[in-house]
Amino acid sequence: MAINHRITGLVFAFSVGLLVSWWSYHWIAGNPDRTAERVVQEAVVFEARRILADYVGDGEELAISDPLNRVHEAGKVYIFPTAAGWELSGQYQRPGEKNWHPFLMTLDPESRLIKLSIQDADAALLERSQADPRLEVAAAP
Repeated sequence: MAINHRITGLVFAFSVGLLVSWWSYHWIAGNPDRTAERVVQEAVVFEARRILADYVGDGEELAISDPLNRVHEAGKVYIFPTAAGWELSGQYQRPGEKNWHPFLMTLDPESRLIKLSIQDADAALLERSQADPRLEVAAAP
């Protein structure tokens, strides 16, 4: 008796698809810790955006590339939990500028700023970094 490979191929493909669907559902819906962690990470990123706008924005709207809104042309971004809180990296761009300015922010567990390191040649930021020990400004390359 000859095996109909067309039918067995369809049965195999349907079985694999069903198995992958079942595994995906349980991986996404069955892990409430991932969802809770994502909510905390989003809150940290929103607070980091507010802090960055306070330090760099000067009342202007910044374009920000961060873990919630990555702009691929700007570069890599990350958010990482540490023993002391959170580390978050990204880039920002002022209106009318072509270049993206990288930043690295360290926050405590309550999302309060510990340190903000940026690469920017803005004179006001350089002056502000002299008065604020949490702000570190390096000249843009």
